[in-house]
Amino acid sequence: MKPTPPASEPASTNLESEQARLKQLLQAGQTQEAVKLLSQMAVFCARNQDFEHADSYRDQLYEVDSMALKAIVAVNEVIEAEKAKALTPDKRRMWARFFDVLSTEEANAFFFALKEQTLEMEQNVLTQGQPNERLYLINQGQLKITHEHESRQALIHTIGAGETIGEDTFFSVNVCTATVTALSRAKLSYLEREKLDGIKIQHPQLEAHLQKICGTGRKIFDWLRQKGIDRRAYKRVNLTTKMTFQVLTPDNPSTLQRSVIAELWDISKCGLSFYFQSKSPEAVRRLVGRTLGVNFTLTVGGKQKEISLTGVVHGVQNHPLDEYSVHLQLRRNFSDEAIKTIFRLAEQE
Repeated sequence: MKPTPPASEPASTNLESEQARLKQLLQAGQTQEAVKLLSQMAVFCARNQDFEHADSYRDQLYEVDSMALKAIVAVNEVIEAEKAKALTPDKRRMWARFFDVLSTEEANAFFFALKEQTLEMEQNVLTQGQPNERLYLINQGQLKITHEHESRQALIHTIGAGETIGEDTFFSVNVCTATVTALSRAKLSYLEREKLDGIKIQHPQLEAHLQKICGTGRKIFDWLRQKGIDRRAYKRVNLTTKMTFQVLTPDNPSTLQRSVIAELWDISKCGLSFYFQSKSPEAVRRLVGRTLGVNFTLTVGGKQKEISLTGVVHGVQNHPLDEYSVHLQLRRNFSDEAIKTIFRLAEQE
């Protein structure tokens, strides 16, 4: 096979015909010919910087003939060499802190899992209060970070090429603390959470390394404090008691899903946090932005009083032993009298 298609014919069309030929070879039991064809297809894609297909064809070599080690090694060397060439000196300089920490294999896995996005002026990439599962790298352009507080929007910071955004929601399950908007035409690369979860099968330390490089989004909270904005506008007190929560389905707020047992941790005039255990990280991640019904009982004046609240999940933090903490913003704040009573009960514990 000559890997370079005619100038008038796109590479994908040529590959489609080769895939049909590969299927015929496999059906005929011609394993050696299939290995040779797969190797050629993988090399062709690598040299055209189509690394997604190159990796896929390389992986198929294992499935077709796991003993064809010479061919597999040769193909892998070509793919890795082409990936190294694609990471230009300019890109390496801009993202030097990634290359300083990541191994060659991790860097290749990370950078070639990125997708590209172009923002026009005044277009949002992150929106305050909304979930986000992408880690963004800014390649070009300027963006502003704003935060809405007490019905007023404040400019928090401006960022540009060589900086990252989205860490606070990518490495933990939270809604966005601020809105990020393009000040000019901007080009970004981004890694999707689902893609990282797949890469971690081969590179289990990659997430920890990325978190070390990018941080956890603490810088946004620091910028807010520098502007005199306290996201925790109300005092919180620890109040531990058993509770239950249920997810309110979006199509029918009066319908509840299965009740889950949890432990209330702290509470304020406008929100609360609690702990619970789950074996399903994906189900927990889907809680962000959802409305919950919360129920717990307090002893007031010697009598049991049941408290029923609704609120929106603004963040979820993972902890050891399959435990998660959930941060809930109440739909309706406690009255001053009610929160004083709750604080008094908390102090008596």
